[in-house]
Amino acid sequence: MAVPLAGICPYPTVSKSGELADGYLIAQPSLCKKCKARDCWTHASPVTTDTLQHFMCPKGFSLVLVRLSEKTLLCNGLLVALLNTTCPAPVRKANKSQRVCWQEIQKWCGAMSEVPRLIEAEADRRAQEAIVGLHDVKTAVSLVTRNAEAIIAGLPGASDEEQIENASPALKSLLKSVELLQTRLSMSSIVANPSAARHGQRHPTPVFKVFHRMVRLFEELAARRKVGIRMFGTSYGKPSCYDSFDTIPLVLIDNAVKYSREGKDVRVGINDVPGNKVRVTVESYGRLVPEEMRKTIFERGTRAPVSQSLTSQGSGLGLWIAKVVAEAHGFEITYESIVVDSPGQDGLNVFSFEMPFSP
Repeated sequence: MAVPLAGICPYPTVSKSGELADGYLIAQPSLCKKCKARDCWTHASPVTTDTLQHFMCPKGFSLVLVRLSEKTLLCNGLLVALLNTTCPAPVRKANKSQRVCWQEIQKWCGAMSEVPRLIEAEADRRAQEAIVGLHDVKTAVSLVTRNAEAIIAGLPGASDEEQIENASPALKSLLKSVELLQTRLSMSSIVANPSAARHGQRHPTPVFKVFHRMVRLFEELAARRKVGIRMFGTSYGKPSCYDSFDTIPLVLIDNAVKYSREGKDVRVGINDVPGNKVRVTVESYGRLVPEEMRKTIFERGTRAPVSQSLTSQGSGLGLWIAKVVAEAHGFEITYESIVVDSPGQDGLNVFSFEMPFSP
């Protein structure tokens, strides 16, 4: 659970609804507690985008508007030295404990503004340590893959696909599992180092074929959840892609299967469209992403409440990774919700993007 910003503030604060909170160094003055107007935010209307702004309330106290990241905090009931010059002498004398220097507020604000960066840096450090520990796992997976491919190569068939079709169900399942694991391991490198999305050389990539392969990898998991996966469209375009591109179909199909309603189909559309572009859509039927979260679902660590209620699995990294890989390729993945039943409840969750290719 996130700690409210007011809970780690040394100065008294007031919410937009008029609720007062003590700071851990300075408490609310009695005049503010007795105040019935509680219209502090009216007197502290921001006039600039400065991180800190000083205002005065009718009772003579300082109001300090603090902007930290996307949060805005209003400290009230203070007597800021030098800036507060109109406070009545009796109020100033009776509230000596409310005195504070502007430099002290600036120092606290500066320290707090560094917290998100420090937290992200620590998270990255720990992620990189975890990735290093996966090196032996990657080596083992590569060994299993080579052995499975060697067995399949000895099966009858004029092509790789025919040989795979002639493999036993157990061998097919093993190969799919290893392929899926390899792609997931490649995602871990992007978590530790987002620039890894651009590693290697670009090469012409048949988008339809890549998505078809990923659909086959998820067929068994989807069947267990009583969810179908259907592909449609016509595409021969081969955009220039890094190896990291595989993570996009993995994330989008994985999410669609994971959060789809039982008995419903996940639909994957791949079509060449005018302008020498490949258009991809992945849609699933289920609970819609809340309106207030639709602008943040591609941010690192974001998980909608509906996702948390449907499954405890998930780290909130999948869509962020897909976004990083998309940006490395020069396009954007978009989300759209289409209400089918009750507004705000079930409907179609649609993720889509377009990629240019050389004719």
